[in-house]
Amino acid sequence: MTFAIGFGVHGLDHLRRGMDASPMSIMIGGNVQAVLVAVAVLMTMTHRYRAPEAAIGIGFGSAAVFTYAHLLPTFWADYQDSYISLPHTNVTWFSWLSAITEIGAGLVYGCVGVGVLRARKSTDPSACLDASSPGTNR
Repeated sequence: MTFAIGFGVHGLDHLRRGMDASPMSIMIGGNVQAVLVAVAVLMTMTHRYRAPEAAIGIGFGSAAVFTYAHLLPTFWADYQDSYISLPHTNVTWFSWLSAITEIGAGLVYGCVGVGVLRARKSTDPSACLDASSPGTNR
């Protein structure tokens, strides 16, 4: 849920800055990401079996994409809304706070997914097969 809130706060900053402050590819990507975030968070909240994988993919993926799009100098202007390179339209302290919050929440969400998978693996009875059993490569 924290990840969804972080994502939402960043979305509010985009609304505050104006919808024309970012390239169209960023706006389209953000809408696609919103759907993926909603699905991943819903999977987590309903305890779906693949929720940890969704958390890892969406959490770490979002953190990487947001870092590229906002925190790095512009490499491809059509695919970035850099807060560092000009023109960085209407970027304020809130823009920075919302981006860092979303990136941090994505990293935490991905780490939680990794932790759940590790815990699941350590409690999985099939992970404790006898090494002398036929067909095992231990």
